[in-house]
Formats: sequence, C-alpha cells, structure tokens
Amino acid sequence: MAKVDVKGSKPWWWKPLWILVILSTIVLGFVNFFLWHVPVERAVIAVALTLTCIGISYYIRVRPSMKVNRALYIWFGITPIGFGLWILYAVSGIGRWVTKNLGAWPSLIIGFTIPYILGAFIGDWIGKRRNYRLPLSLES
Repeated sequence: MAKVDVKGSKPWWWKPLWILVILSTIVLGFVNFFLWHVPVERAVIAVALTLTCIGISYYIRVRPSMKVNRALYIWFGITPIGFGLWILYAVSGIGRWVTKNLGAWPSLIIGFTIPYILGAFIGDWIGKRRNYRLPLSLES
C-alpha cells in the first residue's frame, strides 16, 4: 500500500509530481528554443498553453466537483465518441444517402451535429453510471 499524506487522501508523491511536471515543461520550452531553434514567441506560447492545461488538470484533481466531472464526461463523449460516430456516418454510406436524398447542406448539418450530440449523451450516460467519478480519482 502506498504511503498516504496525513492531510487527506493524497499519496506521498503528489506534490513532487506536479513540481516535476511544471519544471519539465519549462525545461522543454528552453530546449525548443535553444536546441531546435523554434522562434521565441512560439516557445513562450507553447509553454504558456501547456502550463494553462496543467493548471486546469491540477484544479480538476485537487478540487473535484460534480459539475466539473459531468462537464468532463460530456466533453469525453463529444470528442472521441462523437468523432467516432462521425467517422461511422461518413464511412457507412449514410452520409452519401442523405446527400443524395436531401442535398449537401442537410447532409453537412446532420453530419456535423448529430454524431457529436449523440456522443455527448453517451458521455453523460457513462458518467451517470459511474456516479461522475473520474478514473483514478483520489476521492473515496
């Protein structure tokens, strides 16, 4: 069993992990600039965006809430599941059939809305079944 912090349910490696992630991001920004000759503005923007994403993920892990977890499950449904449904729509021939019978614009509207909406509902359904607990979450 891993040693648990006295303050809560965080393991001993929790704080060093986040420090290491932030430091490695900054070091990779310098490596991009000095070794790979990436323009300085691109390196700074990349480091800033990466640190913003790290901050969001830290917030999600440190202050878990039902609303944020539900939004993440819906986002999970929209991105990979909705995209997979969109691929199925395009490859299965349904898109051609809709284009042939209804026209190009309805096919585009249906193709770019329905799969992602269905993906959002599927993601919410998965979250509801898991009681909106994130995988590998520290909450009990």
